[in-house]
Amino acid sequence: MENINKKTSPHFEINLPAPIWQIRADEKNNCLALETREADTLQNAFYVLDAQTGRFILPAFNPVGWGGGLEDIYAGFLYLHRSTNKKYGRHEGIIAIESKTGTILWERPNLSFYGLTPDYLVGKESQQETADMVTLDFKTGIFMTEPLSSSETLVALHNFQSTRQQATRGAHHYPENNMYFPDLSLFLQEKTGIQAVLAIDYLETSTYFVIGYYVAQPNGKYDYQLAVYSLNGDLLLTENLKSDSTGIGIDNFFILNQTLVLIKDRNLLLGYVLN
Repeated sequence: MENINKKTSPHFEINLPAPIWQIRADEKNNCLALETREADTLQNAFYVLDAQTGRFILPAFNPVGWGGGLEDIYAGFLYLHRSTNKKYGRHEGIIAIESKTGTILWERPNLSFYGLTPDYLVGKESQQETADMVTLDFKTGIFMTEPLSSSETLVALHNFQSTRQQATRGAHHYPENNMYFPDLSLFLQEKTGIQAVLAIDYLETSTYFVIGYYVAQPNGKYDYQLAVYSLNGDLLLTENLKSDSTGIGIDNFFILNQTLVLIKDRNLLLGYVLN
């Protein structure tokens, strides 16, 4: 059994004043957009930070008011939406913001955000459930003069999403009934003496792999722990990301370019650069 004391210090550690609600990655500029939200009031704030250093590029701000939210960030453009219905929280409007300054560059109040491609943004009419997709220049918000067909647009969205996922990698999630769970659980037990339960999250790179797993506690709740190993099986890092959990969560960690990003206790963002 290995000593599982933490071995590596984080490259950055950011303690936010409210729980992290959403994260989006700008793989082109290697930065992260965060939305935090107060549990009681649902008041939110937005941040942009450098994913390698943890330095805030854009500190807390909120140009969209209550109910607005984060859609995406790409190539230095941050996209938010407004919400005109507090009861149902319907997304409405597209607001494009320069991610370095917080300056609103353009707005389309009658559209809702649908997705991005390398060259344009895709939206739909907010008030029409079956509205056709429309395409806009993602930098200026100007409608394309030669719009694509719906099928061409969907293909472009899918292809671009696949390309982005090569730079922003999330973990594979394996519940207890998955065929890979027993082997990963056995590895953890041999390395740490800990019996994983509920589910295991796994993410592998060319030099290391990350395992997130649940450990049962005497009070009937669970801790979510994380371990990073070299491909030779040497322990590089451990973190206890969540205590007293009542069930399974997702998106507890991911990799953006060279940075392993961890979300700890909902308010704490950790970044590790591992060789």
